[in-house]
Amino acid sequence: MKTKKYKNIYRTLKSILHTQPPLSFQASMSLSSSLLASEFQNWIFCGFYVVCKRKTLEIGPYQGKIIPCTHIDFGMGVCGTVAVNKETLIVKDVLKYPNYISCDSKTASEIVVPIFQNKKLVAVLDIDSKKIDDFNEIDKLYLENISKLFFSSN
Repeated sequence: MKTKKYKNIYRTLKSILHTQPPLSFQASMSLSSSLLASEFQNWIFCGFYVVCKRKTLEIGPYQGKIIPCTHIDFGMGVCGTVAVNKETLIVKDVLKYPNYISCDSKTASEIVVPIFQNKKLVAVLDIDSKKIDDFNEIDKLYLENISKLFFSSN
C-alpha cells in the first residue's frame, strides 16, 4: 500500500516539478508538502526547513499546525543532525532520541531527508507521525528519490 502511494506521488511530482518554465524551489516545496501530506493519515507535519544562513535551518513550506520551531541550529534535534550528517535519519520513537526537539507533543516518530543542489545542502524534508515506528526503508527510499526531483531535469 505504502509503495503504491509513493509511486503515484513520485510520478505526479515528477510531472509537476519538471514543467517549463521550471517552478521555483519555493513552489516545488509547497506542492510537494501538500501532496505528500494528503496521502498519509498518520502524518501530522510534512514540510521543509531551508538553510537560511550559516548553520541554521528556517521553516519553509509545510502542511500541519503552526509550530514553534521556526529556526533550528545545525546539530540540534533530528533536522539539525541531518543537516550536519547529510544523511536521512529515521527516528522510530522520538521520546527515545536523546537529541530530540519537541515542536509538537503529538509527534511519535519522524523521518528527515536532506535535499541537495549541486552537492550542497539546501534544505531538509521533515515528516512527523503520530504513530510510533511509522517510517521504514520504503519511506527512506521513496522520499530520497523525491528529494532528487527538486534540482534534476530528467
